[in-house]
Amino acid sequence: MKKFLSFILACLISITTFSSPVYSFADSSDVSISSPNSVVLDYETGKVLYEKNGDKKIYPASTTKIWTAYLVIKNVKNLDEPVEINKQLYVDGSSMYLEKGEIFTVKELLQGLLIHSSNDAAEVLAEYVSGSTVEFAKLMNKEAKAIGANNTHFNNPHGLPDKNHYTTAYDIALMARQSMSNEVIREIVSTKSVTFEKRDTPTSRCFTTRVFYNTNKFLTSTEKIQYKGKNIDIKYDIVDGIKTGYTDDAGRCLLSSAVKNGMRVISAVFKDYGTQVYVDSRTLIDYAFDNYYTQTIINKADYTKSKRVLFTKEKELLYEPAFNYKVVLEKGNPVSKDYTTKINLDYDLPIKQGDKVGTLDVYNGKTLEKTINLVAKNDLNSIFGFLTENTTVKYSIRLALALITLFILFVISRIIKKRRIRKRKLRYSNKRRR
Repeated sequence: MKKFLSFILACLISITTFSSPVYSFADSSDVSISSPNSVVLDYETGKVLYEKNGDKKIYPASTTKIWTAYLVIKNVKNLDEPVEINKQLYVDGSSMYLEKGEIFTVKELLQGLLIHSSNDAAEVLAEYVSGSTVEFAKLMNKEAKAIGANNTHFNNPHGLPDKNHYTTAYDIALMARQSMSNEVIREIVSTKSVTFEKRDTPTSRCFTTRVFYNTNKFLTSTEKIQYKGKNIDIKYDIVDGIKTGYTDDAGRCLLSSAVKNGMRVISAVFKDYGTQVYVDSRTLIDYAFDNYYTQTIINKADYTKSKRVLFTKEKELLYEPAFNYKVVLEKGNPVSKDYTTKINLDYDLPIKQGDKVGTLDVYNGKTLEKTINLVAKNDLNSIFGFLTENTTVKYSIRLALALITLFILFVISRIIKKRRIRKRKLRYSNKRRR
């Protein structure tokens, strides 16, 4: 009976532990915020440093637009492509007030989307990428699942109210982290204002001059908040983005990115009110920096290596890890000294720069803690490429080998058949002698 009860208890602990991807390390009992749904995570590692109902359903409002922007950039090769507004748009909420016949570049529409939080820009970009907002929403959901945002469902590109448009603080923090890996997004979300001058050319048309200011008060506002007993500016110099949001159902929402002492954190605060959303966001950001630090375990520059490869034109393969590997630790806890690495090369010619050519296994003691892809820094081509890479020659060789194989199998079958006939004759001959 005791064993059975122990088994049930173990199962319950397991379910509790693994039912949510959100977790934190340090004792966060001293963190006091109004937001009922919040997360702060380390950008480099993705580790959650604090969470409060981070896996519960929330409405993201305009924070949705960070994911819209990321997918536009991922799917449009040239951000200077002109986009003509081919219909009069009627979208609620914040707007660029785009007019039929105007022409903006993709990047300009992204600026309107992320700086001014323009809903009409969101629709134009979604239709430009996928043909319709419905198809773009499918892309948003597919890509969200691909990075592990499993409790999210988008129905539009801007976040206007929709009962089937939801996420979690953890999921949207993951999407913000992914988005901030893009340099263009980093540039735009840190921009304080943007001006679109009146113009009229065949490829660029703006009927009226527009000036937009970033909705994120962390970047510009001298409005005051009460923080830790002091009356201070909302503006916080270590914050470099990301996105605000508000609807009646969603409340005040804010995704933030902040950098201090070489460490970047992403905070996600939802269903807040007024300027309290900035107080709560700063509380989480400061909590992260006060209690944690990051340590580089693998600097890819230290693992850039070469290997001689015979029978190649370039004679040598240069390779390195795809990224640096860092760990996040509580302050006061030193980094382990038991880290070791193992290089595993595995490739076929030809190799193009950027191709995976193996892995770097990172061990902490005897435990495999991380596997990092090794990527080629140069092209590598066989001197026999005319044989191995020419499609006609390659298939001719395969056909010849197949014919030879069939011939060998035919010869073997004939030999076996002859042996069987010989054995039969021998048995028949022995019977007659008896």
